[in-house]
Amino acid sequence: MINLSLVFYLREITSSDLVALVVFAKLVAAMAEQSLLCVNCGSAPPPHRRTWGRCTVCIERDLPSTYYCGEECMNAHWPKHKVYHKVQKRRAIQMRECGQPERTRSLAEAEARRAERTGDEFDKRFAAAMALNAEGDHHAAAKAWRKMITQWPARPGPYINLAVVLDRSDRDVEAAPMYLKAMELREEGTEPWAVAAASAFDLLKTEACHEAPKPEWWNDEGLKALSVRLVASAPDIQKTCCMRAHVLSGDLLFGALWSVGPRSAAEIKEAATWYRRAAVATPFREDTHRQENLARRCDEFADPLLAEEEAEAAKARHAVKAEAAEALLEHFC
Repeated sequence: MINLSLVFYLREITSSDLVALVVFAKLVAAMAEQSLLCVNCGSAPPPHRRTWGRCTVCIERDLPSTYYCGEECMNAHWPKHKVYHKVQKRRAIQMRECGQPERTRSLAEAEARRAERTGDEFDKRFAAAMALNAEGDHHAAAKAWRKMITQWPARPGPYINLAVVLDRSDRDVEAAPMYLKAMELREEGTEPWAVAAASAFDLLKTEACHEAPKPEWWNDEGLKALSVRLVASAPDIQKTCCMRAHVLSGDLLFGALWSVGPRSAAEIKEAATWYRRAAVATPFREDTHRQENLARRCDEFADPLLAEEEAEAAKARHAVKAEAAEALLEHFC
């Protein structure tokens, strides 16, 4: 039995698309193999071993594995990796505070009921992987989603969920292409398509993804046009609102990783509006404060310019009226 609710937002897949998707699924598997290298020196495990030793903290916290070829590399890399674990710990606290674990468990339970009802193999595997997400076992969940991508390369669900797991684990370079593939497979103009696109942008704009391949819309005009379509498709989603705001504000607040053209005061003012909308949409208090602060900074930049533009416009209107009045006076005289 076909899961119609999952098919609804899929775009039509041609035979040539399917060939390309199979190739991409193999690339996903190759990326997994790349992650088995020693994170410090890049050496591969010897033939008699599939992996090097895992970071013990990653094991304890069920995070996607970080491997070390030995104690020397582990000690050399630990200062950097320790920062990663501090970020993960803070993120876990944020997730608990906003009730994300409960929402994820609820979704997993819904998928389990769906799988029981349909008996479909894809649904069963999807529900099992969602259960791992709900348990917070990112390591096992990433493996499960990768296996599903290999078996069902034309289904967007495994791509978006693998992206989320990698994203939450700060594996930005690995997560970004998964979001892009989910965007490609979703029907354009739908909320899932918009969320996947905005999530990809959110990672590709970071320094971590500076060298990562960029999509064809990665230019100023392309990003402006895409961000308009995204907020039209998902106007109350934090990431789409943030993308529109970030694109409109150009390099005013952040260094942009694309060639940014000039921005008008009206565009900066609109960016403030979208940042405020993002502040309302986010479940995280910390993000709410951040978006409100960005909106305030945009206002502080745009408002004096808009006031100056309005004063110039008023002056021009006054001059036109004075000229018209003078012309009228001359006519009657």
